[in-house]
Amino acid sequence: MRYIQNVLIAIDQLGNALAGGHPDNTVSARVGFFSEHATMGRICWKMLEKIIDFAFYPLEGPGHCKRAYLKDMQEEFFEASKIPYIILSLFILLTTPLIGIILHLLVLVFPGLGWEAKQKALQAQQSPDSDDSNE
Repeated sequence: MRYIQNVLIAIDQLGNALAGGHPDNTVSARVGFFSEHATMGRICWKMLEKIIDFAFYPLEGPGHCKRAYLKDMQEEFFEASKIPYIILSLFILLTTPLIGIILHLLVLVFPGLGWEAKQKALQAQQSPDSDDSNE
């Protein structure tokens, strides 16, 4: 599973580099950064962020792009001209719906993979057992 994840991240970084971004950043991190820091076109970056966040929602919950950016804060982010931005937008619009469908179906078939199931399991580990408090 780790191998597949690494290959998908490499494809993601390749897409970002082809669209004029830093080759070590993912598309999600770039979109997360510019949705908060863009000097021009912030509305467009926010729209792309919503599309990507919706696709990854079943696995990671809200805020996928922002978390990706915060994870890569030490990386360099630079704005490209309009042509690379258009390429990036097309890359997102062509790939993200398929990714979203796959992830939504995956969590539907295997609910334990979803972020909500992970949150419940984490809360169950952190909360004291209710049977012990009645003794």
